[in-house]
Amino acid sequence: MLDPDVARNAVEWRQARPEDAAIWVSVTRRSADQLHFEPEDAQIARYKEEVPDMQAQRYLLWREDAPIGRLRFFSHESTAELDGLVLLPEAGGSVAVQVVGEALVRAAASGVRYLKATYPAAYIASFASAGFQELRRRTVMVASTDLSMPQLPLPGSLRVREMHPDEGEQVGILLQRAYTGGPDCIHPDVAGWRAEVRALQEGRFGPFIPESCFVVEHSLDRYHLAGAILTHLERGVPRIRHMAVAPSFRHVGLGQFLAVRAMRRLRDLGHTTVLLNVTLGIPAVNLYHRLGFIEAGPTYIEAERMLPR
Repeated sequence: MLDPDVARNAVEWRQARPEDAAIWVSVTRRSADQLHFEPEDAQIARYKEEVPDMQAQRYLLWREDAPIGRLRFFSHESTAELDGLVLLPEAGGSVAVQVVGEALVRAAASGVRYLKATYPAAYIASFASAGFQELRRRTVMVASTDLSMPQLPLPGSLRVREMHPDEGEQVGILLQRAYTGGPDCIHPDVAGWRAEVRALQEGRFGPFIPESCFVVEHSLDRYHLAGAILTHLERGVPRIRHMAVAPSFRHVGLGQFLAVRAMRRLRDLGHTTVLLNVTLGIPAVNLYHRLGFIEAGPTYIEAERMLPR
């Protein structure tokens, strides 16, 4: 016979429908894990405007007749991903355990080899006990675009200019070169980085802001870029998606130059705030602090588990 306490506390995944926009946003706003940069009606509008592929990833978590969380779950190639996990404070510790178990079952049923998960650090015990290996820790940092830091000169062989629409391939190569060997190397090859740049330019992460995206080229090598900074809007606020410098051009102030240039352009465009997601422990954190960025959100864990064959 089914234990009534187990039945009462069971968590059900339900596909989030277009008409569930208000519920999805309500869960988000009631959670302690989210930053609120935009009004509720704007969040609802953004929910309804998502492309069908993104809509299909959304799940609301229900216990009996009450929504207690939400997440995204999808698979591609050999990997399934659980992202955007939000639980209400009253959900209780057992909910995260159930979410992990259900995600493993769904990943196994889809035939993938790996399950990746991104979740607030508050749920770390539930994922660690299920065999997830931590890849990196990230947090949100926020700064004013009204900078007092001076713009330092660069070596004469380097030229900074706005990114051209057809430079996605070169920027993809730069991102691979800049991130290889570090915790932010999230794509196995240059094709993955080029695809991410295309997705950014197409607005899949939020409206692209080409006016504040810059690249740096060297006078002797116009194809292999020395650096780049890419921005888009996230929840109505500009976000620096990537600030990358090729290994051979580090330690000359190029990262600071790009950040100052982009932040000042954002200010000229009428934006007073800029945010970024940063991997904790990397040297760039010190630069962001000098630029006035402060930690403004919870720590998120990115982890991965291999599934049995």
